[in-house]
Amino acid sequence: MTDTFAQSDVFGDLLRDAAVADLLSGAAFTARMVSFEQAWTIALRDAVIVDVQTAQVALDAIADFIPDIADLGAGSDRDGLPVPALVRQLQAAAGDGAIAIHKGATSQDVIDTAIVLCLLDVLDLMETRLGDIVAHLTRLKSAHGAKPLMGRTRMQAANPMTTGDRIAAWTAPVTGALARLPALRAEIGKLQYGGAVGNRAGVGGHGAVIAASLGRTLGLSHDGPVWHNDRSGFVSFGHWLVLASGALAKIGHDIALMAQQGIGEITLKGGGGSSAMPHKQNPIKAEVLVALARYVAGQQGTLGGALIHEQERSGSAWTLEWLVLPQMAEATGASLRHAADLLDQITDMGSAA
Repeated sequence: MTDTFAQSDVFGDLLRDAAVADLLSGAAFTARMVSFEQAWTIALRDAVIVDVQTAQVALDAIADFIPDIADLGAGSDRDGLPVPALVRQLQAAAGDGAIAIHKGATSQDVIDTAIVLCLLDVLDLMETRLGDIVAHLTRLKSAHGAKPLMGRTRMQAANPMTTGDRIAAWTAPVTGALARLPALRAEIGKLQYGGAVGNRAGVGGHGAVIAASLGRTLGLSHDGPVWHNDRSGFVSFGHWLVLASGALAKIGHDIALMAQQGIGEITLKGGGGSSAMPHKQNPIKAEVLVALARYVAGQQGTLGGALIHEQERSGSAWTLEWLVLPQMAEATGASLRHAADLLDQITDMGSAA
């Protein structure tokens, strides 16, 4: 489902992020599905389920494979997901090597692993952007941290403090999000291979060999439990997006309040003009940070519904993840970009600004 209103060119890149969208695009996701199928063929060879020559024929075909995206879309309309159509395309391309394509795998193995690989790429991008924001905050504290600032509680004047105190409060949750990344990567960076009912049976009793081979090829952990019906990793990913976007929204909300006429605790270059009141300079990026974080937080409640994953495999819970996770990730990506731009707009901070 596409938000054609917010994603339209009329709103520019205010509510979208091209880099995150590219990492979660149909082309990127399909490439990751093909990577799984390539790794699966290698695993069938390693487990001696197919012979080396047949596997090589299949691997050569996969290396040269160009997917027919329109056919994948038609397959999804028919089958509810693109994997059966993708397998048919790959097997047709492999010819005599077709038996070494997808034998014993399931659509969920393919899709879940492909999503994991895409999300790990997203985290790499977001880690870089968060690091840039920490660098921005460090520079601001160095330049303005000693200046006096009125501390405010419940938006009322409380006790004097310094600008550095407030910047420190901005920085802590951002560095906290960075610190959580290794654990999050470990939690979601897991191979999905369970077979038909999640017990890795059905390929000649070679489940452990296949899992180990897949893990080596794809760079994912493979020795934990199958997570067909345990969606907690994806919910944890969404929770991290809530924390990261919320940390940035805290900065944006404070900046919007500091920029109020009559408060004047911060000076921003640029900003947003008003169609009716030319004297105004609206703190657009600050406001957008708050809106995006509230959106991500709201979507996390929906994503939590995917935990209700009946029996060994759920179609409805699965589809819910496809609807929600990419939109949450792109909104957070836009937040990271806007936050860096907003911090770069600050030319002065403090009560004397």
